[in-house]
Amino acid sequence: MDNFKKAVAVLLAASSVATYAITASASDFEKGDVNRDGSVNAYDALLALRYSVRIGELDNEQLELADFDQDGIVTANDSLGILRHSIGLDKEYDETLETPSEIDVSDIELTDLVTEPAAIEYPETAEEITTRTQVAEMKGWAPQDVINKVGPLFTADQKKTGILASVSLAQFIVESGYGQSRLSLEANNCFGIKGYPGQSTWYGSAWDGVSVYNINTNEQTADGSTYVVYDSFRMYDCMEDSIEDHSAYLRTSMNGSKLRYEGIIGCTDYRTAAQIIKNGGYATAVNYVDVICSVIERWDLTQYDLQEDGTAPAPVQTVTSTSSNEKILYRVRTSWDNWQSQIGAYYVLDNAKAAVDQNPGYHAYDEDGNVVY
Repeated sequence: MDNFKKAVAVLLAASSVATYAITASASDFEKGDVNRDGSVNAYDALLALRYSVRIGELDNEQLELADFDQDGIVTANDSLGILRHSIGLDKEYDETLETPSEIDVSDIELTDLVTEPAAIEYPETAEEITTRTQVAEMKGWAPQDVINKVGPLFTADQKKTGILASVSLAQFIVESGYGQSRLSLEANNCFGIKGYPGQSTWYGSAWDGVSVYNINTNEQTADGSTYVVYDSFRMYDCMEDSIEDHSAYLRTSMNGSKLRYEGIIGCTDYRTAAQIIKNGGYATAVNYVDVICSVIERWDLTQYDLQEDGTAPAPVQTVTSTSSNEKILYRVRTSWDNWQSQIGAYYVLDNAKAAVDQNPGYHAYDEDGNVVY
């Protein structure tokens, strides 16, 4: 089967997927030029296809460009039309290919349709993960013991995805409180990613699309006051799935026609990587980069990063939590789960108390999430 027939088969096989109405205005770009680069090619067809199956985002102008047959919705048929137009086939395809049932798609892969830009390298699927770590197994563990346990998981993830292990590990520490938050313990959700049944998601997501965990969370207004919101978060079978979903989001989520976190794949400097994540809108806290970097430096998390030649780091010497030199970092937040509200982290408890006194509604928490002031 040649590539065109394979493309037809892939697109027709997806034609039954739910679609979305278009409310865009007129565009000056050529119909089908979804990414607005001045040419219509197979990548434009792929963007339209990804949108039709809920694994891609398009702005209003792109939606109009993707609606190749101008029927008000973007479907796999539009993607087919764009593809045929890009290779000069503007007449109807052979009648033997008119129905998906007449086409053998058993040996067809999406890579037969188009090669995506080199910057987009998708991770392995959840089915290829063999370990099944439960965060609940680490309930009550000291921070160093948790890091010893999960550090290698982030190294393995970097090898697959190119996302720096030290940065993802630091995000896990900050957002789950060393795996002691209720959300991580009961839902294996290590990064606070929200989710709703039927919600569209990003390419390579390890979330099943239906499993959610409902919980009350504290949100903060611009003036610093807080309020409680009952919200839904993604629930995962294991910690590995949560890590994979988080990396897939950083790798493939789009902001219009561009990658939201462009440059994150393969970045080897943890401060630069943290800044890319902050700039992409992952967090609103003004000191987010400094918080992530301070955690990396405190726990020497770069020891879990792949070496320059791409090989795994040397075996990490295990440090137990009984060390007499271990310091306690006190975090000042409105609640333990609301890490975005954090205004400081202090090794001296008196300094943390002073910050609480100056900010009504805030509390000082130890590393286990317990209120100490």
